[in-house]
Amino acid sequence: MKRFLLVTLIVLVAAFATYKFFYPTYTYRYRLTVNIETDGKLHSGSSVVEVVWYAHVLPELVSFSPELRGQAALVDLGEHGVVVATLTADDWGWHNSNAGWGALWLVPRAFGVRDSNEGLSKLVNLHGKRELALDNLPRLLWLSNPRDPTTAKTISIDDIPSDFGSSAKFAGASVEITSDPLVANIREALPWITSLEGKPAGNDRIYPNNLSIGRYMFIGNAS
Repeated sequence: MKRFLLVTLIVLVAAFATYKFFYPTYTYRYRLTVNIETDGKLHSGSSVVEVVWYAHVLPELVSFSPELRGQAALVDLGEHGVVVATLTADDWGWHNSNAGWGALWLVPRAFGVRDSNEGLSKLVNLHGKRELALDNLPRLLWLSNPRDPTTAKTISIDDIPSDFGSSAKFAGASVEITSDPLVANIREALPWITSLEGKPAGNDRIYPNNLSIGRYMFIGNAS
């Protein structure tokens, strides 16, 4: 009986190892930092984001689907409110838009890795830090009152002087591969996120200023 159980265990382990070899999971973690200068002071916000790509078996090929963990970077501007580098882009999906890139694509673009299945194995072996080019920035959402979601509006880096004063400016952003722990404390700064999380799917969004805002902009779908 013990021998049978041992053989069964070996077979199961071998089967699992074979499956993971042909259908792997790719995971990497990075820190996003966003810097904005107002009134002669530099304000920085950062967060750690984990990206996981899962392989799925299809009849003739392998496809991958993504999952995000962690939270959006939030820059506290004091009397000017907060700016959030949202995890999803303006179309509220995974892909890019005219208003910025989603969190899935910042690292591949910054490190020159193609957004394809073949490039996923490279992402997990990346090291170091990269400054983000102006055409590779996250989507920025400004809340003049962080406790009131109706004050939310999208901004571009060109809007910063007009919104925060003529001396204000975007002071750069970066991504850095890290093993730092994930933190999800953004609800403390934006307490209304909790009310969205308590609503049923399909009714868990709000629409201030012609925007569509949901929790996954701020907290990863797997967090």
